[in-house]
Amino acid sequence: MQNTDCAYICEQFTEYQENSLPSEIRAKVDAHLASCSSCREIFQSLSGVLETLHNLPSVKATTDFTSTLLSRIDTLNQETTWQRIYHSSYSKVAGYAIAAGLIVAIGINILIDPISSMKPGLKSNFAVEQTNQIQSDESLAEITDSSASHAADSLTLQNATINSQNQSVQLVSGKK
Repeated sequence: MQNTDCAYICEQFTEYQENSLPSEIRAKVDAHLASCSSCREIFQSLSGVLETLHNLPSVKATTDFTSTLLSRIDTLNQETTWQRIYHSSYSKVAGYAIAAGLIVAIGINILIDPISSMKPGLKSNFAVEQTNQIQSDESLAEITDSSASHAADSLTLQNATINSQNQSVQLVSGKK
């Protein structure tokens, strides 16, 4: 198509084919088609398609087609919303998407180890677990007390007994 006249003429194709255009517009279309080879080719191509469609054999439905169709529609209308969702292909796609997302999340979690050794000079935001070997001559209070080396500020474990209704627990020092 070359311009807006061509676009207008092509919009008139259906009515032109059905002979339903007013005579003055039909005369305009005929005059344009006589002078414009592009629009003439479009009209000929579309006319060929219509002719092919009209020459197709007609399709005949079986005698019980209508009753079968209505029965299937009734069956579909009786399904609950959850049944329709379950039977739809979208639920399967959503399930696969959720599974893929979980696999990716687990993979990322495995690849990123927050407790791994960091580059020198970087501070970690994660707590680091420290283990201390308990010496046989130290009490638990002395090991966990950061100021155990200062006698005046050290925690000491006193021998004591905790009594309840039917039980008693005696706390003893680890020193011998």
